[in-house]
Amino acid sequence: MIDAKNTQPLPVADVNALAGAMNQKYASLLDERRFQITAQNDKGSVTVKVICENPDQSYHYPVEARINHVQEEMDAAEAALFLIDYVDLYFNDYFGDDEDLFLPIDWKDTQYDAVDFQIRGQVLNLKLERMADEFLATASEVPPADQLH
Repeated sequence: MIDAKNTQPLPVADVNALAGAMNQKYASLLDERRFQITAQNDKGSVTVKVICENPDQSYHYPVEARINHVQEEMDAAEAALFLIDYVDLYFNDYFGDDEDLFLPIDWKDTQYDAVDFQIRGQVLNLKLERMADEFLATASEVPPADQLH
């Protein structure tokens, strides 16, 4: 049966266990970074997000993959597991290539094992972005230079 409802395709405990398995698999390469995984099923499309980040989020790498599981004749759980497996393979290559292998920022059509899906990712420094936002917020409170005298 193909599930097209807006739900989580996998139990949260299973998703957390998969993230834990990735943390163990890549432990020697992660430093303080850790993986988190979320999965969502919405109207026949499953989206998985695997985030690798450090505690202060100065390194935040969300990799998202989505698939029309109805078109691919998969149930939602099977589609979510397929995408998580693919993202795991990507991170294996990413870490094996000295973290110098990147995905496109925008959704890119991809095929693996004769299954069509889309993927994207971008390394972010959320800590620096928050600092910039704080700086800009305080900078807007400073009067213009001609009003300082």
